[in-house]
Amino acid sequence: MLGEGTGVLVWLGVTQLQRACDFYGKTLGLVLDYQNDEAGWAELRHPASGTRVGLRLTDEDELNPAGGATLVFDVQNLKVSMRELEKQEVLFLTGEMNLNGFRFATFVDPDGNNLQLRQADGGS
Repeated sequence: MLGEGTGVLVWLGVTQLQRACDFYGKTLGLVLDYQNDEAGWAELRHPASGTRVGLRLTDEDELNPAGGATLVFDVQNLKVSMRELEKQEVLFLTGEMNLNGFRFATFVDPDGNNLQLRQADGGS
């Protein structure tokens, strides 16, 4: 049933649509496919995987619901990726963590949505 669809879009609530588009586009490297300021909606996609991320203009009290999704970005080199984002003043909530054959680091977008970098063990 769902396997016959064309993909998956995950959306996050944001308080400033343009700021969020800039963060996900310029800082994280996603490609902006659609932005409608009047509707409070934008869609970006990962250039390699095609995974789509929606950004929805949301009131601040509706942000980050308990149990919300965490977007995880697979990277070749966790340390290098962390350094690149730290140079752009991205806030990391954790240092490098090891779990089940992966190394992770958790960071946040400008609205406090949790995001992670992930590298399979055996990488650099």
